[in-house]
Amino acid sequence: MTTVNEDSSAQRRSFVSSLVKRSAGVVLLGLTLITLYTHEAYVFIPTDPEWAHLKPMQWWLIPHITCAAIALVTAPLQFSSTIRRWSLTFHRWLGRIYVIAAIAAAAMSVYIVVIFEAPWNRWVMGVMGGLWLVTTVFAWLAIRNRNLVQHRLWMGRSFGLTFTFVTTRFLPDLVFPGMDYINTTALYWILIVSALLIPDLLVNGKALLPWGARRAKMPE
Repeated sequence: MTTVNEDSSAQRRSFVSSLVKRSAGVVLLGLTLITLYTHEAYVFIPTDPEWAHLKPMQWWLIPHITCAAIALVTAPLQFSSTIRRWSLTFHRWLGRIYVIAAIAAAAMSVYIVVIFEAPWNRWVMGVMGGLWLVTTVFAWLAIRNRNLVQHRLWMGRSFGLTFTFVTTRFLPDLVFPGMDYINTTALYWILIVSALLIPDLLVNGKALLPWGARRAKMPE
């Protein structure tokens, strides 16, 4: 009877976990599409006035946006247990594509910020791009050394920073319209810290909960 109850409880937990992951994926996809439509649509309109400002950096910006878009699409699939069960080879190739795209996009973002961005924006945007590059490289090094726990953690941080491509546009444009420069910069720093902290809580957060502590007692 205990075994049946435990199996039923495990199935419920698995169902809830799967539902939460898929719901989160739908929300993230929706936010990404909304952001691309409202903030990045000018990319497909050569006559848009925004191109006058971006023209000096366009040959860096176009591949940067392309690689960032590839990273945005492939990263959520890396966290799909269904894909891993279906084909581990496909999962690994998606990971390689993500790492290449994210490293390229991050490296180009740092170059764009240093060469073309206004001096007062370089710190926050440069740190964001630099951390994106570092976390992605660390995720690759972890899986290369077959450290799956660290790989998941650094991949989570890398994807968190990848998703700042969406949040730094979606929040100021649609949630907090009219935000001034100081508050926008503060929001950017909050998003950077969140991108690093939230994946850590998702991977290791159970250890902070009472039932998680009971499962893994400290040795006496």
